[in-house]
Amino acid sequence: MQDKNDQPSNITNFIIIGLIILSAYLLYSLTLAFYNSHRIDKYIADFEKENERIKQENESLIEEFDYVTSESYIDKILKQNKGLTNPGEEVIIIASNNGLDANDSDAEFDAYGKRNLEKLSNIEKWKIFIFEDNPMR
Repeated sequence: MQDKNDQPSNITNFIIIGLIILSAYLLYSLTLAFYNSHRIDKYIADFEKENERIKQENESLIEEFDYVTSESYIDKILKQNKGLTNPGEEVIIIASNNGLDANDSDAEFDAYGKRNLEKLSNIEKWKIFIFEDNPMR
């Protein structure tokens, strides 16, 4: 006959199974905590990169704003678009051919070198738009 002490008792089996289940749960919890920590670190790193990009964009926009609001830029735009001059300045217009063909010689140009399209027919305007001055190309 075997002794009663040779076989593990039910209580010992229950304790061993409980410890295995507890160990598995603790291992799962630890793994989940490491995973969440990694996700949060990645999230923070992504936001730091985005913050740096936004900071650089803000700096460039501030530089552009300072340039656009400067007196020299306003003066330049007024001279280009409105034809205004400062006291003591003279406007000199230099006419150039700008690569125009012989059939364009009858077209008139304004003071800024842009075509005056009023005297051209619609077909001529379309030819100019499609083959020459198309801003969409």
